Amino acid sequence: MMIKILTRHISKTILTATGLVALVVMGVVFLMTLLGELKSLGVGDYGLLSAVLYVLYRLPSLLYQFSPLLILLGTMTGLSILSSHRELAVMRTAGFSIGQIIMSALCAAFLLILLFTAVGEWLAPGFSYTAEVRKENARNEGQSVVTAAGIWFHVGHNFIHVQHVIGRQLLEGVTRYQFDENHQLLAAYFAKKLTLQDGKWMMHDVVKTNFYPDRTVSKSMLLAPWHLKFNQSLLNIGLFEPSEMSLPKLAKFIFYLQQNGLQVAMYQYEYWQRMLQPLASIIMVFLAIPFVLGVMTTSTLGWRLIVGVMVGFGFFISNAFLGQLSIVYQLPALLAASLPLLFFALIGLLLSCRIR
Repeated sequence: MMIKILTRHISKTILTATGLVALVVMGVVFLMTLLGELKSLGVGDYGLLSAVLYVLYRLPSLLYQFSPLLILLGTMTGLSILSSHRELAVMRTAGFSIGQIIMSALCAAFLLILLFTAVGEWLAPGFSYTAEVRKENARNEGQSVVTAAGIWFHVGHNFIHVQHVIGRQLLEGVTRYQFDENHQLLAAYFAKKLTLQDGKWMMHDVVKTNFYPDRTVSKSMLLAPWHLKFNQSLLNIGLFEPSEMSLPKLAKFIFYLQQNGLQVAMYQYEYWQRMLQPLASIIMVFLAIPFVLGVMTTSTLGWRLIVGVMVGFGFFISNAFLGQLSIVYQLPALLAASLPLLFFALIGLLLSCRIR
């Protein structure tokens, strides 16, 4: 009974500390992200209110992205509070072992992992996509609009509908309506897909219909050039970034890109990084415990938090660095996503061995 009470007490303290740390960190992230959006103010209808709403919609994704760091700092803070109040010393004197303290911290970590994963996989993708759509709608002043059936954008006397924006080099289900200056329909094109080849868009499986006052004429072509120039940034409104997709959807998207011979390195790395995210959070717990009970036993809470922030950002920097290497040099995505975990797990193991 006493062991259960102590386990719940440690877990509750860590959960509370993680909640407070999350509020502080996400407040800082909110302000930093908002400051980054200031350079876009005044573009189209994108104003301060739009920027604030954009950052708010992005917060669930950012919370999930920073979850290993939050768990690391929350565990260090919670255990440091218990240590400063001599509660951990009393527990160990009463027979509560280091292993039981670790299990108590892991119980809290598992609950936090479930919560962050639910937010990251169910809530964050939809909110992130909504944020990007609202931002691009405001910035392009109505030149492109997203609907449930795809996106529409306006170029000169042409209205174009795209069913799916697969990537920056592939569009599916493209329909173009060409009008004259008097708003009379001149021609309509439908292409099963558009591909970007050597800087030029090409239409595949095209049906072109010309409209005359007394008749219409249709012509089919397997391949035809796309002569209309348009700003490719208009496609951003329909382009799904990896953070805007759940893991099952991301896996299907990777398979589809591979089937079409497109670059998948960025998406594969994002997939494996998110698959290994729970493991990263657990490793952060094993890093936090030695800092509190071992190498920094006599340090203040402030110093422990500084070290925790440095370790957490070191983890994120190594992740970002290896992610870019995997994309540029085509390294295996699973290997690139695993190396930081193995390195920090080894550090945690070495530090854990020094706890008496």
